[in-house]
Amino acid sequence: MAARLIWAAVTALLGGALLWRRLRTASSDRWELQLSWILRAVTVALCLFWAAVWLGLAWVRLRFPFELEWIGGAMRDHCLQVLQGKPLYVPPGAGWFPYEYPPLYFWVCALLMRFLGASFVPMRLVSILSTLGCVGLTVAWVRRKIGNGREAAEAKEPGGREYRPGSAWGWIAAGVFLATYRFTGAWYDAERLDMLFLFLSLLGVYWLELATEDARRSVMFGALSALAFGLAFLTKQQAVLFLAAGAAALAWRRDGKTLVTFLFVALVVCIGSVQALNRATDGWFGYYCFHVPLSNGIQLPLARMFLVEDLPLYLPLIALLALVAVWQWRPQGQEGAERGRDAVLIAMTAAGVLGSLLSRAHWGGAENVLMTAYLFIAAAASVVAGRLEARAEMPSWPLYVLALAQLLTLTYRPDQQLPRTANRAAGEAYQAAIRRLEREGEVLCLDHGGLTATPHFQIMGLLDVMHTEKRLPPGLIEALHAHRYAAIVTDAKPEGGDVFGEVRKEYDVSECLHMTQPWVITGFLTPGPDRPVWVLRPHR
Repeated sequence: MAARLIWAAVTALLGGALLWRRLRTASSDRWELQLSWILRAVTVALCLFWAAVWLGLAWVRLRFPFELEWIGGAMRDHCLQVLQGKPLYVPPGAGWFPYEYPPLYFWVCALLMRFLGASFVPMRLVSILSTLGCVGLTVAWVRRKIGNGREAAEAKEPGGREYRPGSAWGWIAAGVFLATYRFTGAWYDAERLDMLFLFLSLLGVYWLELATEDARRSVMFGALSALAFGLAFLTKQQAVLFLAAGAAALAWRRDGKTLVTFLFVALVVCIGSVQALNRATDGWFGYYCFHVPLSNGIQLPLARMFLVEDLPLYLPLIALLALVAVWQWRPQGQEGAERGRDAVLIAMTAAGVLGSLLSRAHWGGAENVLMTAYLFIAAAASVVAGRLEARAEMPSWPLYVLALAQLLTLTYRPDQQLPRTANRAAGEAYQAAIRRLEREGEVLCLDHGGLTATPHFQIMGLLDVMHTEKRLPPGLIEALHAHRYAAIVTDAKPEGGDVFGEVRKEYDVSECLHMTQPWVITGFLTPGPDRPVWVLRPHR
């Protein structure tokens, strides 16, 4: 990772210096037009390559019978709760209780499970289709911004040919997004809610962009945008940042009628759904989805990691965005309304970066939370680059140098994202061990959901509640004292800590299964050589 960050910094510095020099020199030679054409072809080809790689990986991983990411099995338990008509949001105790997520993803997956079966396939299909939707919306949005809502401007190629920069840079933005697959945790096709959230958020962004361009239908598109953001909010709470950004963009443009409609629909959807869910769950929806995450707060060391490790990975495109934006938007007596044409782009990029920062700084924030920052930075950089190229103010090859440097920074080994025979065998061995233990009675599997006959909380959900309440749930303590579980299975060495301190009062380590090969292949790889599987049984 250090080598990647050095490469990103060096190429951003050198490419940025080259770009700034060419920005100040309007003249161009024929060889520069040829070089621009070659670099454009290579950049687009590399984007198509990473798109094909991701599609291949998604196809192979789709039918893997175990969780791709270590919380995936517990996410499947959420969907099964809905499918079986059981409540999602219940008091924390000794049995089932949920993560701190709203329910829309689980509702959608449960609906698909009625037709496709209760495997991981429906969950992964939702993620895959959402990712494809993100690609289509990114291409359409970037093309529209480069053409400012009209047919994209044309630029010259060698030999007098013409092409549309909007098309090229739209695909580049989407291609960089797909190339970032590994560095956002390889979650684009996993059994997680992030891609549905991102698709609904981008849908809201695109409709809001249409609202700012079409005066006759601005109110309609404003309402549709608010509805999409409201659905995104029912998938992941972070959508409130995009709602705030959308309202700020409309206020910046002084579009009062659309702003009022946007806020009205957003408030009806968000507040109405929260009230309805709270009434239906006796307030437990609000407890898990608002009280728990707010109680865990922001941790400055994690925020520092975002600023010194995560964001610098995108330095080539950040340099492109910053330099061209400064050049194009330097004070030239522009009207406020003209500057307001990019209100949505600016507001949403800021919201995307802020959302990633806040989520990364939150306890438990993994690489998946970087999706919004990376996607909106790529889109914004592509918009300013495409506009500059369309205006033919300078040879475009320095722009493609930075885009290529960004793609090379994101290079990864696709084969490392594929499940192997050893992964499948590890999952089968773990499942067989759980079935053997369940002959003795109820089994609490702390680290992995979806494997026991009776679903339980997963360790991350338990830790979220513990950080909120500063103690184990009383119902869990009572179950431990009553020796409710015939066995407790964990991938962490059962000693010390708030969880095992209480568990060890009533349970002893009875065996180590010596499983050191994970079946999960993305995110937190467990079990492993330093985290073998342990079994605890009640005191005799």
